[in-house]
Amino acid sequence: MKIYKFLVYITVLFLLLFVNITSNAEVFHIPADKPTIQAGIDVAKDGDTVLVANGVYKGEGNVNIDFKGKNITVKSQNGPEATTVHCLSEPNTRGFIFQNGETNDAVLDGFTIRYGIHDNGGGIYCNNGSPTIKNCVIEWNRTVKTDNVNGRGGGIYCFNSDAKIIDSIISHNSAESAYGGGVYFDGDSIIDGVFVRETVSEPSLLRCTISDNTGSGVHVHSFVLPQLKNSKILHNSWGGIVCAFFNTNGTNITHCEIAQNTGAGVSAREYSILNITDSIIKQNIAKEGGGINCGPTASIYVSECVITENIATKFGGGINIDSTRGEAKISYCTITQNTASEKGGGIYVWSQTSFSLTNSIVWGNNTEVSHDDAFIQQDLFANITVINCCIKNRIQDIALIFQWDIANIQGNIHEDPLFVDAEGGDYRLKPDSPALAMGAYSTFDEIVSVTSVGKKVVLWAELKQN
Repeated sequence: MKIYKFLVYITVLFLLLFVNITSNAEVFHIPADKPTIQAGIDVAKDGDTVLVANGVYKGEGNVNIDFKGKNITVKSQNGPEATTVHCLSEPNTRGFIFQNGETNDAVLDGFTIRYGIHDNGGGIYCNNGSPTIKNCVIEWNRTVKTDNVNGRGGGIYCFNSDAKIIDSIISHNSAESAYGGGVYFDGDSIIDGVFVRETVSEPSLLRCTISDNTGSGVHVHSFVLPQLKNSKILHNSWGGIVCAFFNTNGTNITHCEIAQNTGAGVSAREYSILNITDSIIKQNIAKEGGGINCGPTASIYVSECVITENIATKFGGGINIDSTRGEAKISYCTITQNTASEKGGGIYVWSQTSFSLTNSIVWGNNTEVSHDDAFIQQDLFANITVINCCIKNRIQDIALIFQWDIANIQGNIHEDPLFVDAEGGDYRLKPDSPALAMGAYSTFDEIVSVTSVGKKVVLWAELKQN
């Protein structure tokens, strides 16, 4: 009984302390209480809120705004449509800075940030700071070259950051290097040969639109484990999502629409690992791998995806895999209506290690030369698996070179999968389809281009109308 009373006493004491702490949280109104946003931050303490009235904020105190390590909320009263941080295209000027160990409890909510110019992070700069950025519009910002080093992250730059970017639009930004015209994620675990971080950074993009940026939409570089979910990556000029340079922890893409990017929808290279699930990859264009391009040392794992209407001016309209050290696994995907100028309208594979294609539909793709649907070429000791797939041409026709004693080829069919309406972009299967156990069966409805029962992709013309 004494122990019980003691626990009750401690619990009540804790609750009273919590109520006291939260009741002491203050709200500073800008400009009523303080003249600038920075002035409000300067007097705020952890847990406080800086509430910003409608208006266009510019000049000293309203640009290069530094959270200074404080876990506070800086919020507009009426959202990004009513509240703008305007950097006036002045050099060395950006919107917000997080560089002093801020956590996800440091919240930036509801601003438009535009016309910033800086070396890294034209709109927002996160270096060893991990804020939550939500309900923001980051647009028309850019990076510039400094000391012969190209700037990165036109919209947002994150280095060693677990930043959460939620419900935001990042568009029409540009990067001098083309790396991360929209968003640039970077991390370092080793500096000058010394191990400096126990864990890799884990930034995330949730329900965001990354569009019309000059440079890659999202660029992931070394020792980062980003999560991209329920987002749209559209119309970017140097690839939709690029994973490069020892991004060996992996980039996870789930429930995303990746469309109409130039330089591949998604690409992985330089010892990177890429996981793509339940996503639509369509109408992208590149020299190799219009939809997905996997470089020699990278590894990709793709499942439950619709890959359609992509174009390669050389190899691999839907997917290009050039693997000398990595591996590639494709499962439960629908790969259709992609085009390559030379070979592999649907898939082009040159593998020296491991490639598997299982339970997928590769149908109705085109090339100007040969192997409309799939071209698979293996090195002498490569491990090739093609199981339970629906491929338009007979399996013997998909490869130029096969070492049949090593390759695992079984259970494949070459019958029409009977899409509901392929010309209309509806890649669901009719009830009498011979491929009912194959292809993508996405059930998510976060992306407007996918029906709640999966696999209906809107036409390009419909996108333009919207």
